[in-house]
Amino acid sequence: MIKWQTLLIKEIRHLFRDTKTIIQTVVVPTFLTPLLITGIVWYISSIAIEESKKDYEVALYDIGNNELVKKFEEAERLNITIYDSIDKIVDSVKNESSEIGIVIEDGFQQNLTNNTSSEITIYSKNIDTFSQAKSLAEDVIDNFENDERASRLSSLNLDEEFINPINILEEDLTTEKEAAGSIFGGILAFFFVMYVITGSMYPAIDLGAGEKERGTMETLVSTNISSLEIIVGKMLSVTASAVLTATFSLLGFIIPVLIIFFFYADSIPESLFDTLSSLVNPIAFLGIFGLIIPLSILMGALLLAVSVYSKNTKEAGLLLGNLVIVFFLPAYIPLFNPGLELDFIGSIIPCYNLALLTNSLIAENTNWMLYLSALGSTVVYCCIAIYITYIMFDDEKIIFRS
Repeated sequence: MIKWQTLLIKEIRHLFRDTKTIIQTVVVPTFLTPLLITGIVWYISSIAIEESKKDYEVALYDIGNNELVKKFEEAERLNITIYDSIDKIVDSVKNESSEIGIVIEDGFQQNLTNNTSSEITIYSKNIDTFSQAKSLAEDVIDNFENDERASRLSSLNLDEEFINPINILEEDLTTEKEAAGSIFGGILAFFFVMYVITGSMYPAIDLGAGEKERGTMETLVSTNISSLEIIVGKMLSVTASAVLTATFSLLGFIIPVLIIFFFYADSIPESLFDTLSSLVNPIAFLGIFGLIIPLSILMGALLLAVSVYSKNTKEAGLLLGNLVIVFFLPAYIPLFNPGLELDFIGSIIPCYNLALLTNSLIAENTNWMLYLSALGSTVVYCCIAIYITYIMFDDEKIIFRS
């Protein structure tokens, strides 16, 4: 057996003797994370459903007994409380006694009678994104405004077509696969990057700085095993852990989707079912996996290089924590803007290209030239990272740095 293969088997056995490694690479990505995501989705959905049935307290200021006040009082899910000053309205919203405050300007009804405009001020805190109080109040105002507009046009013997010469009709041509890619692509890629990093960080620390602390690194380099063989053995150990973690994380997402798809299809809305059906795409997941493997090698080599450079595991943890940010940030950007499109520059940025290509692979509109560009550039980065690791192992000053 080749020396690096013997070293690889030894390192993998050493890693997986530790229960923490098994939990981190198998249990967490396969079981805990899907359960966590399901719990979060269920909790958010329950809040949204609760808000859709909730009655809201509304503080209102009006001194003219306007017709609009009656509309507010007749509206469902709005409990109106009349205040005699604007300051009390503001305080009520600030103190969260009321969800929103509405101030109808003095002379509101007179202005409408004179066919002029009036002002309504809505005070709110826009922190609670689930609250529907503001939208319910705006619906009442919009309906009142439409009635007033229709009345004015009727008095002039005109209809709404006179002031609305163009009607804009919108047709959304987004397919279910494109919607699934936009919703889930960035999230999946971010989790894959996270799992690849977490799956390679602990082995990298243990096989580099950990061996320095245990005093086994000096013994290893003093044997007749070359630096290149040591690098290959250790790096493939780290990469194997990363790929294994990514594989189980992929299964952790695929298995729940398949269970929902085959056993609970009748109990979920049709739109959600169509979106989940788009995720059952073997070609997409094979394409994603094809990008994850070289990315795992890249991360494994860089993390191992930093770990070997470190004096001890504490320093390695600190340095690797800073390096992790370099991988997380590019994968994080598409989460804020799902509409981003991949170009050549983006295709050569690790993690960023994975996020956008995950979107396109699920949506089935992948530009395969950009896919090959992303794959090829990651392979080039892998070679550079391996060379950096080789330099670290070949320099005795670094190996024996303490």
